[in-house]
Amino acid sequence: MSQDLLLRAGAIVVLLAVTSVGWWLATRRRGELRLTPAVRSATRGSSERRSRGTSGGEQTLARVREVVDLTPGTGATVVQVSSEYCSPCRRSAGLWSELAASEPALAFVEVDGGEHLDLTRRFAVLSTPTSLLFDSSGAFVGRIGGAPTRAQAARALLSLIGDIPGERASIDARPRSGATSPTATDQIGAPR
Repeated sequence: MSQDLLLRAGAIVVLLAVTSVGWWLATRRRGELRLTPAVRSATRGSSERRSRGTSGGEQTLARVREVVDLTPGTGATVVQVSSEYCSPCRRSAGLWSELAASEPALAFVEVDGGEHLDLTRRFAVLSTPTSLLFDSSGAFVGRIGGAPTRAQAARALLSLIGDIPGERASIDARPRSGATSPTATDQIGAPR
């Protein structure tokens, strides 16, 4: 009897350990910029690989502009795919709106993933919020899954905007006290 109980307790401990490691592996990169395979291979010097996505065609800002009206930024453009009842989406959109208001080289737009299923398929968006980052030429650079912290968002944008000749990257990773962005309305419906 005690042998059976010990075996069951050991199985529960192993199951909890495996589940904990799996959760940690799944969430450890939430909010961090993940470069597209083409950008990763270009930075490593190897041959270019296919970009991530499920439907044919290029993944560029022009594809986004086919379905969403937006003015691209001179340094970077962030397109956040959100859903209606997503509270991290609101937090993330507020952060991106605030950064766009303080950085003239950045453009931000939030789109409803449920209304633009073709866009979510093209860019393989599996969860909300997902922020798609495009450089000044409109090339898809990478994605941020989940709501980034201010420091994570600033790091991602500095990697794009910081290399613009003649433009000063002034992205501040420190939170503003009580400041709200005048552009913090979304296309999902409710003003913030």
